[in-house]
Amino acid sequence: MKISDILKSAGANLLRNKGRTILTVVAIFIGAFTISLTTGVNTGVNDYIDKQVSSVGGENQLFVQPKMETGMESSDGPAEYNPEQASAEMEYLSNRDLDKIKEKKGIKKAEPFMFLSTDYIQGTGDKKFVFSAATPSEITIDLEAGKEVTSTGEAYELNLAPEYLESLGYKKAQDAIGEIVRIAVSSQATGEQEILEAKIIGVRTTSLIQGGQSIVSKALGNRIAEINEKGLPDAMKNQYTAISAVTADGLSTEEVKEIQKKLEEDGYTATTVEDEIGMIRDIINAITGVLTMFGAIALLAASFGIINTLYMSVQERTREIGLMKAMGLSSGKVFMIFSVEAALIGFLGSVLGIAGAMGASVFINQFAAKSFLDALTGFTLLQFSPISSLSIIVIIMVIAFLAGTLPARRAASLDPIESLRYE
Repeated sequence: MKISDILKSAGANLLRNKGRTILTVVAIFIGAFTISLTTGVNTGVNDYIDKQVSSVGGENQLFVQPKMETGMESSDGPAEYNPEQASAEMEYLSNRDLDKIKEKKGIKKAEPFMFLSTDYIQGTGDKKFVFSAATPSEITIDLEAGKEVTSTGEAYELNLAPEYLESLGYKKAQDAIGEIVRIAVSSQATGEQEILEAKIIGVRTTSLIQGGQSIVSKALGNRIAEINEKGLPDAMKNQYTAISAVTADGLSTEEVKEIQKKLEEDGYTATTVEDEIGMIRDIINAITGVLTMFGAIALLAASFGIINTLYMSVQERTREIGLMKAMGLSSGKVFMIFSVEAALIGFLGSVLGIAGAMGASVFINQFAAKSFLDALTGFTLLQFSPISSLSIIVIIMVIAFLAGTLPARRAASLDPIESLRYE
């Protein structure tokens, strides 16, 4: 008996009692539907977190700052107050620190992380608004419209934060593309103000981490920094609160941690973006893991349904099984027929459950985007990957197959003579 014959026989047998088969498939459907939705939420949330992370720094990026006492350096409690330390000025990094960091083994590139000081931004109207901006530093900017600013060339370009759209007179992101805005910048020493014109070439999606911050091209950032430092003594120029360092490609987590350790020994604090948001990701995974357990419970209940369905099928087909064995069909083939029936129930239920979850996601995503996720542009709540969907189908088929082994073994162990006498 060929595999194709076993499949045909299993499919035909399931159709003998359609009502019972449908009810069992529905039980599998509920479990698959629940698990698909929870894994879809997990994928959607983690994808949004990845976008937020990439807008702050790349996977290979370290933020290096002067080591500062937090007052909670040990488990014994907070450190004792020190008046001299409390009154000390904030520490900055210099070009000397920049060169020192560049020389570290495993560091491919390092550059100052500039926090630019601006007075205001002004669109076509008379109103002026407080403005915050930074230069790109090995990041991928998630945009609602337009393109990213350049890190080379002399163009004054701007990726506008979405919070400024309405204030500057634009109804939607696309309306702002190509518009010219005026940015006022003053010297920290003299207060002398200059007006710079920049072209909006992109609009960012809403950022949870850098809310309200726009990204300016490297040329515009350098010009703003130059105006900020105009008139300052040389000793106060080229001081940075942080340095962005990029590690070499292909380094393992342990190798990156070793670089962080060496920088700490030299008096710096080096953190990755994943260090900052790792706890958030863990919480999301834990929540979706708990929700997935509800789907697993539904699958467990469905497994008992499969056992019951096939046990009844064995009882109803006892004489048929005896006839097949009397004609030479081996116990292994009988076992395989019933096991395949169970696997087919798992396949049908899982495929329908995943398809149902995908169909429901269209309406759920639309509802979420217009309601509680309205402010989070670029956030798709439910997303599905082929790998996770295939994994769900395979796992459920394995569970169904295992559930079907008990009735399949009973069918395989039937004595053909006794089975033929069965009424």
